[in-house]
Amino acid sequence: MGTGYVRADTANNISNGNVIDADDLDNEFNAVEAAFNASTGHTHDGTTSEGAPIEVIGPSQDIVATASVLRPKTTNTVDLGTSSLKYKDAYLAGDLSLGDAATIGGALSVTGTSTLAAVSVSGNQTNTGNLTVNGNTTLGDAATDTVTVNADVASNLIPSVDDSYDLGATGSEWRDAYIDGTAYIDTGSIDTANVTTLAVSGDATVTGDLTVDGSINATVVGVASTANALTTARTITIAGVTSGAANFDGSANITITTTGLTLDGTAVTATGAELNFVDGVTSNIQTQLDGKLSSVDLSSYTGDVDITGELVVDSYNETFGTITSSSGTATINCEAGNVFSLTLSENVTSFTWSNPPSSGTAYGFSLKIVQDASASGYTITWPTSVDWPSATAPTLTSTANAVDQFVFYTHNGGVTWYGFTAGLDLG
Repeated sequence: MGTGYVRADTANNISNGNVIDADDLDNEFNAVEAAFNASTGHTHDGTTSEGAPIEVIGPSQDIVATASVLRPKTTNTVDLGTSSLKYKDAYLAGDLSLGDAATIGGALSVTGTSTLAAVSVSGNQTNTGNLTVNGNTTLGDAATDTVTVNADVASNLIPSVDDSYDLGATGSEWRDAYIDGTAYIDTGSIDTANVTTLAVSGDATVTGDLTVDGSINATVVGVASTANALTTARTITIAGVTSGAANFDGSANITITTTGLTLDGTAVTATGAELNFVDGVTSNIQTQLDGKLSSVDLSSYTGDVDITGELVVDSYNETFGTITSSSGTATINCEAGNVFSLTLSENVTSFTWSNPPSSGTAYGFSLKIVQDASASGYTITWPTSVDWPSATAPTLTSTANAVDQFVFYTHNGGVTWYGFTAGLDLG
């Protein structure tokens, strides 16, 4: 105990049967007080006169101290500080292992290994060594948070799910991409592309300008608005009943004069004015002309036939076209026929009627609407250009396999379609 407790009553006055003076007790009490003095006594360090070490403290000996360990008597029962009474700094030269969550309000500096089940850090955290995170990792909780990477990435960047996550967004685009290998892109939308070598194995559609400094080896389908002269001029030849030829290099328009209007097997050259001279003849040439006209076959002809006068026929047939819808969209091509049928398999919310003749030419078609066998009662959202009687669109019959018939016509290029109900719920 400090400097040690030494009996002050060396004369043994404090003994049974002796007269005890006040000085004897006072000196003895002073010796006991010195032994428990805050600065000089009661060290319990295990040395002579200092007392044995205190190895357990607490009302139930809750904390045990040994030469190498300061531990609780029972696991998970003793706290180190409280929410209002906290220790200041903790200096650990070894590892820190926390079985439950760790909440750190200030800075965390770890030079060794830290194993934590869950960490909540409200301030800044700086790791000067390597950081290994096992399990799922979430960085940031809002778009206003940012992640800055100063190091190089030494691994692949692979999404956890195919075709689910974007790289950048509209208004938040990456700048340059440097790829030394192959970029596998299902669909590409590029504002400006400078390509040293471009190999396209499938179809390529260019809606804007295409500038090529080198050569192009390709098959082009479509119309070029402008072009330079061909390196090698080509000859365009017309063969068959009529014949003709002209050289073409792309630098100017060409005219091909045809010959070979065959009436009796002999090739002749004739102009339109010259043919007018035989109009109305009744001789043998008229017989030959009538024979040619009676055998004219236009079944494979795909162009337009313009007739200034009246067309009188005994009978004529119209093409019957069947159309379908997909994702609520259906289309009628006015150049494909005049009679159409649509069996509903869904609600048609976008109905397009394309390629009507230009304004001043009338065109009409009929449309047969058939409901499905399950009586689903599908509906049609008609084009806004349709003008119905009393400005009221008809209601389709909703029973199974119900048939409704409608007719439409336009004379102003499809700006206005006049629609009429030909019959509802036809048997």
